[in-house]
Amino acid sequence: MKIVAQNHKANIARFLGMLAVLAYTLQPLQAFGLDDQDSGQRLMVGVVNAPPFVMKSADGQREGLSIELWQMIARDLAVEFELVEYSSIPEILAAVEKDELDVIPTAAITVSREIIMDFSNPYYRSGAAIAVSTESTGFNWFGLIKRFYASNFLTVMMCMILLLLIVGAAVWFFERRRNQDMFGSRPAEGIGHGVWWAAVTMTTVGYGDKAPKTLGGRMAAIVWMIVSLVLVSSLTAAITTSLTVNELSGKVRGRGDLYSVRVGSIDGSTTLNRLVDSGIAVLPFTNAQEGMQAIVDNQIDAFVYNEDVLKHLVVSRFSNRLRVLPETFDHYYVSMAMPTGSPMRERINRSLLKMMATSDWSRLMDRYLGTGH
Repeated sequence: MKIVAQNHKANIARFLGMLAVLAYTLQPLQAFGLDDQDSGQRLMVGVVNAPPFVMKSADGQREGLSIELWQMIARDLAVEFELVEYSSIPEILAAVEKDELDVIPTAAITVSREIIMDFSNPYYRSGAAIAVSTESTGFNWFGLIKRFYASNFLTVMMCMILLLLIVGAAVWFFERRRNQDMFGSRPAEGIGHGVWWAAVTMTTVGYGDKAPKTLGGRMAAIVWMIVSLVLVSSLTAAITTSLTVNELSGKVRGRGDLYSVRVGSIDGSTTLNRLVDSGIAVLPFTNAQEGMQAIVDNQIDAFVYNEDVLKHLVVSRFSNRLRVLPETFDHYYVSMAMPTGSPMRERINRSLLKMMATSDWSRLMDRYLGTGH
């Protein structure tokens, strides 16, 4: 009887041990299942107005390239979300850093931001462009005068004077004995007359007060006339292009002109930071529409920001008043931003890559950015 009782107790102990192991094993599986479904938590998604990536429709609903891309990803991941609007880039970046947001659908990837947040795979490559007033087109006399003192222009003029001296000296050398009445006999006087003859011949003025009579002088004259035609044509075209055509495009023609004009950009943006790092003084604005309105109000001369944002605003709000210059620079990649160590990053990356391989993504690009992208 004692042996039976001991066996009965041993069986009970083994049964209880098996129950404990089973409970321990099921617990992490259950927890994993809850985590995989995000425990039913709604994701907080931050947005800042930046058409055509993020904007409002006529009925007040959020739309845009980044908004619709995020909606596709959210459906794919079966997660619920709530859009939280912010008025400026610094505000929304601070919210991500403080873990107040789970995702920003539109964010430029930079080294400084990578330190304080994580990024998804990039889904678009963009760059900065310059918006200016269409009324700025006009002749810039100050710019014209400045170009006369440009190093390349002065170099051309010095080379032309040296060439005139050489030709003038050559003609005097041939004419110094048989044509002293026109070119003189002394070197200084003779070369001076030769330079005068070379200049009036080159410009086709042809006063006729001096003309070579010797065979060598006339041969030199023929060569100089032919060379002069080429030189004058090339020089005229270069001067016209440099001093006239470029000035008609206004005082801001590209990035190099931003150092001497009033420039604006969006506060906290990648573009503003890069301009400042380059030594360009920049006035900060809350959003692109405010900055472009400042051009219209003559508060600034140029507004620099994302190329697609500027083009969209010109077409939709500032047609015939502003234009976007063709040059783009300071290129960067656009992605989705999340707090550092976000558990959503890998899931978003996988879904993002899957969405970008579909025809829906191509249609979105064509709809918001045009067929050229």
